[in-house]
Amino acid sequence: MIGLPNPFRRAVVPLSVEDLIDISFRRAFRKPRSVKKRGDKLLIYRDREISRIQVITDTITSRLDKVVKSFPSIERLDPFYRELLDIIAGVDEVKHSLGAVQWASKLISRISRGYVTRIKRTEDPDRMASLRREALGRITSILKRIKPEVDFLREKVPRLRDLPDIDMTIPTVIIAGMPNTGKSTLLSKLTTKTPEVAPYPFTTKGLIIGHREMKDVGRVQFIDTPGLLDRPLSKRNRIELQAVAALKHLRGIIIYLFDPTETCGYTLGEQISLFEDLRDNLAPNILVVVNKVDLERNYEGNFRRIREYLKKRGIASVEISAEEGTGLDFLLDTLLSAVSGGEDL
Repeated sequence: MIGLPNPFRRAVVPLSVEDLIDISFRRAFRKPRSVKKRGDKLLIYRDREISRIQVITDTITSRLDKVVKSFPSIERLDPFYRELLDIIAGVDEVKHSLGAVQWASKLISRISRGYVTRIKRTEDPDRMASLRREALGRITSILKRIKPEVDFLREKVPRLRDLPDIDMTIPTVIIAGMPNTGKSTLLSKLTTKTPEVAPYPFTTKGLIIGHREMKDVGRVQFIDTPGLLDRPLSKRNRIELQAVAALKHLRGIIIYLFDPTETCGYTLGEQISLFEDLRDNLAPNILVVVNKVDLERNYEGNFRRIREYLKKRGIASVEISAEEGTGLDFLLDTLLSAVSGGEDL
């Protein structure tokens, strides 16, 4: 497994086929390198044509090899990032594209060596130039054959590089719930530094990630998932469900935030429905947090209703006011106990 953050961070975005051809040819045909003023003209012609082939070959193969070598081993990826790779690009498609780039590099090197050998064996300057043109034509043809694969990588690699840096070796707390229930406020209160925002498939706002040092367990990462865990899974398409399912690979727990005041814009019934959906289909061990207890006096009926619902089903909960800070110490103690026990989502 790769324990480092985003394993695609150092993946190289390939040049377009057109740019690669242009750069390599310009290098090969720029002002000739200094040669002996006196010497065998035949040797000068031969060195010039061989040099052009080698410069083009070295420029192209070095760029292609860097693309392949910079990409992490797919087999060694953590399941979380492997799932995201499959969502964004497709594992099989990436393997095929990287394989095509590697194939082109090896074939270009082999063809280049063959033509260099043939040029060394001829004594005719015109034949040398002809062989060089033939070699460069074949090299160009090979590059054009992998244009679809190169264009595919040019589109997908930047998206993979932008994936969030999630440390797979430390506990994770994911905050879920309907929009405007207080998730971002809670995240800011539980973490010690300003949370960072990172792109994530099928979310318009990305993941919001913060951290906190906790006694006995060390660093814990907290993640808010706007646009991801805030509506029923039954309303998602297959790829969106895969983006949600990827979260199951994170080591930690889910907090589900209820807002009995319904000032979030969603009824208590809708919030309960989403909670049951996530519990049944994603994570049975969800820590329920009832927010906005500072406003209970104005919404006593709804607070009574959610307590009765949870009690009837034997579901423990923590009551807080994220805005006022009420109950956060008890919530942190509960989280510490949960992550210390190594519970999985």
